[in-house]
Amino acid sequence: MKYMVIFAGMNGNNCLLHISSFLTALLLCVLTNAQPGWKLDWNADLYMNGGTGDYLPFWQRTGFDGYDGIMPYTSAAILSAGADFRYESVNGIRMDAGANLVGQAITAGPWNSRGVKGFVDRLYISGSWKMLHLDVGMKPRVRELGDLSVTGGNLIYTSNTRNMPGINAWSDWIYFEKGHWFGIRGNIAHYQTIDPRCIKNAMIHNKSFAFKIALGRKVDLEAGLDHWAQWGGVSPTIGKRPSTFKDFMRVVLGKQGGADATLSDQINALGNHLGREYLRVTWRASAFEMLFQYDVPFEDGWVLIKTEPMPDGVYTLKFSLKDRKKFVTDVLYEFVSTTWQSGPIHDRPATEEEMTTDYGKYVYWQDPNHHFYGRFVPGGMDNYFNNSEYASGWTYYGRPICLPLMIPYAPGEDGITRGIVSNRVRAHHLGVKGVAWDLPYSFKATYSSNWGRYYKKDEGFFASHPKQLSLALEVELSEQVTKIPVSFVVGAYGDLGKVYRNGAGLSLRVIYGGSHSMRR
Repeated sequence: MKYMVIFAGMNGNNCLLHISSFLTALLLCVLTNAQPGWKLDWNADLYMNGGTGDYLPFWQRTGFDGYDGIMPYTSAAILSAGADFRYESVNGIRMDAGANLVGQAITAGPWNSRGVKGFVDRLYISGSWKMLHLDVGMKPRVRELGDLSVTGGNLIYTSNTRNMPGINAWSDWIYFEKGHWFGIRGNIAHYQTIDPRCIKNAMIHNKSFAFKIALGRKVDLEAGLDHWAQWGGVSPTIGKRPSTFKDFMRVVLGKQGGADATLSDQINALGNHLGREYLRVTWRASAFEMLFQYDVPFEDGWVLIKTEPMPDGVYTLKFSLKDRKKFVTDVLYEFVSTTWQSGPIHDRPATEEEMTTDYGKYVYWQDPNHHFYGRFVPGGMDNYFNNSEYASGWTYYGRPICLPLMIPYAPGEDGITRGIVSNRVRAHHLGVKGVAWDLPYSFKATYSSNWGRYYKKDEGFFASHPKQLSLALEVELSEQVTKIPVSFVVGAYGDLGKVYRNGAGLSLRVIYGGSHSMRR
């Protein structure tokens, strides 16, 4: 129980220390009781980019596999160096550890000031036994749909932002029979925000569950639920938010807050809850694989079955060849729609009791200066990735944790981002990957229409639903081509439209790395 209290009560340093000590002890046990095998991978990357405008083009600052949220909005030179160590025993136990340091030299722009800074981007230790895993620290999650996708396969938790420190217990697919016709997987995690935000030191709870059914030898059907919640932290106006073990269980179960919570958290669930549901169908042929996925966000409850003409979500269709040396090996198309959000607010006139009863100072229908004065608001307007109390919304270090097409407010003078300014978007996205003249390449094209937010008087810019086209082409020159122990990735990018400023950009990534392993 002691460790559970530490986990829920936000004493993150102590929690990480205890878990790390446990994993270290486990590692020593493995080393003394099994025949070991180990592997060490290291890398040192230099990334240089520049553009013609105040902002780098969208795809130049977004969506780099392995560069989780570290790309700035303006021209910069970035040096990244790290290493990952893996130890495996013959009895199924595995230990992993890794670290990565980042240095940036950034030019000034609307979103950041000029300067040089460094930080730790990746620092973790992991323990695994067969299908079960425990990660402690800052460790990126795997992109299940790869880097061609706008989201990587998860529209709630993408690679658009830096890694958060935390603890994640998760499983690979666990099958209950040899034929692998039915399997389950899941996770439960606790993260700690350390960026400048409206609610300082807010915590994040996450859990998921998914199942897979084999529809014959070639077709799999997969469905899952992914729940996230912001909670705890310290508010600049009302002080420390509820963060006891009892409050943690309220967050896990989606229960209402206690007497020390705000009126909103007493009426609704404690904290800011959101999540995703997804449905995935995979067809594996002898020469290719096809995949369809429907990924849908939720704020108020399950939404997989909807009645509106085009339900919100990300619709993905991906085709991949088994032969990875073809001119075209992967083609991915995605349609994105987040414009419905349960519709606008379904308000009605407030009753006399609702206008006169002392509900507290946070009830806006009693405020003569509020847009909805005299109007009781029972539903509608999910307002994806925003929250009135956790006002930084679903962002981390000023970038959306979710779908990168969401547009955040620019940070204020205090460095704090106050939510998402445009969360209603429709987009078509195309991604292509292949090998041309022995050079691996990837191409992305995204065409979007941005609708702003429901009921925002100061966002008239989005009333015309401005359009945007973002392009990216990247080509890799591997060591086999360069004939030296260094690889290069050259990129060209462009933005055309009214959402982002028109501009073009070029990038050069120099990659040096290697590995060493030993088996006994």
